[in-house]
Parts: sequence; C-alpha cells; structure tokens
Amino acid sequence: REELTSNGDNRDESGDGKKQKMEAETLKFRVTCNRAGDNHNFKSDEAARDFGGAVQDFFQWKADMTNFDVEVLLNIHNNEVIVGIALTEESLHRRNITHFGPTTLRSTLAYGMLRLCDPQPADVIIDPMCGTGAIPIEGVTVWPNCYHIAGDNHSQAVKKTANNISSLLKQTESKESTSTGIPIDSIQWDSCNLPLRTGSVDVIVTDLPFGKRMGSKKKNWNLYPSSFMEMARICRPKTGRAVLLTEDRKCFAKALSKMGHLWQKSHTIWVNVGGLCAAVYLLKRTSEIIEQR
Repeated sequence: REELTSNGDNRDESGDGKKQKMEAETLKFRVTCNRAGDNHNFKSDEAARDFGGAVQDFFQWKADMTNFDVEVLLNIHNNEVIVGIALTEESLHRRNITHFGPTTLRSTLAYGMLRLCDPQPADVIIDPMCGTGAIPIEGVTVWPNCYHIAGDNHSQAVKKTANNISSLLKQTESKESTSTGIPIDSIQWDSCNLPLRTGSVDVIVTDLPFGKRMGSKKKNWNLYPSSFMEMARICRPKTGRAVLLTEDRKCFAKALSKMGHLWQKSHTIWVNVGGLCAAVYLLKRTSEIIEQR
C-alpha cells in the first residue's frame, strides 16, 4: 500500500512538472495600439484589449503587460489597420539623434524618404531645410558612399545639426579603430539662394515647413515657389530627383503647377506625421536647362 501511494505521488509530481514546463514554454505577449483619426468610436486601449483577446484565443499565448516575450503592434490610421511585431525594445524613430528641435523628423520616416529617391554611389544629396539634420544623418548612416549636405537658415538648427553629426562621429569612432570621418557637412544658408553651382546636386530630400509649428501658411505661398525654383536650378537635369514632405498640400500643388517645365511629379505617398495627414512627393527633374548665374 505504501508503494502504491509512493508511485501515485511520483505521478502527481511528474504531472506538475509537465504543467510548469508547459507554462514556461507558453509565450507571453502584449498589444500596443497606435491610433490616428477622428472618426473612431473607440479608444486605443480598448482596441488593444479586444485585439489582445483575439490573439490569446487564437494562439493560446498568455497576456503579460510587463514581462512579455512578444510585443504585437496594432497601428490604426483612419480606416486602415496594420498589424506587426516589434523587433527592437526601443523605437527606432529617434536613432542617431541626440539634439532635438520642435519639429525633428522621425528617423524611420527620413529613411523611407531617402530610399524613395534611390541613392546611387557618389550622389550628392542635400537637405536645404534640414532642421536638426535627421534626414542627412540618416542618409550618411545608411548610404555612406554618397556625400550629404545639411543646411538651414536658422542658426540654432544648424548648431543642433552639427552636434548631432558630432555625436554620430563619436559613435563611429568607438566602433572602428581607424575612422576617416563621415561624408557629411552642415552649413547655414538661404534655401531660396543656395551657394551651390547650377546642376551640381543629384538628390534633394527635405521636410518642408507645414506652416503650423514652424513658419506660417501665408509665408509658404512665397517660400514654396521660390525654393522649388532654386532646387530646380541646382538639381541635375534629366537624372535629378527630389523627395519632399509637406502637410500644406494646397500650397504645394499651386507652386508645382507653375513648374511643370522643371519638375514632374512621379509618386505620392500619404503619411501620418504627429497626427497630421501629410504627403511625401517624389519629383523628377526634367531635361530643361537653367542658365548658370
């Protein structure tokens, strides 16, 4: 009788061990919801809760808001839903940037804009309204075989860009025993009167003022046409391209309509920038020559 009792205890312990093993092997997850749009009758935490319940039912995962193995991302923009899995513990939208401004562009968006223009080795890429330099810094990190120029008319912005470049250089030097520097420069200039030769630039990528936090809608009506003309002057005919981001679509369309002989719109991508519906435009430089000044 004692032996039977002992064997029974062993079976119970074995069962408990299997249960603990199964619990240890069960993935723990949480759902993080990012939502933008005015026509939703639910909150972000409600969407995360309901979607998390569906994930739990389907995969038999265990919900855990702190000690999770997998973070499921639920991105809702108006009537569009995108589901993904986080691959890094921290968001990559601030990578390589240490000094921020009031409208610093997300590094992830900067990368997408640069990739859209398909940089080629030895291309000269400029950002004439660089702010704190998010686009050129992302560019030199991913495309180090191109030459990048960051410029802005605001002295404080240029100073922050220089500090960000300095921080990136220190990171590069710490990883490499012999560093020869990075192909990027910063300069203070007027975007409507750039100190560059005619037809000397391959790619222009910039975040135009929306007219909200920086500048104004009224100023954009003069700034956009003047800057577009100057961009056309410095950009190489036939092969040059520009990728421009703006929320002021009306002003952009008006300015571009007067420059069909210099710029041709190739592609438009809608993006969410801080809850604002903005557009990224890919422009191709026409073959028309502008006289050197």
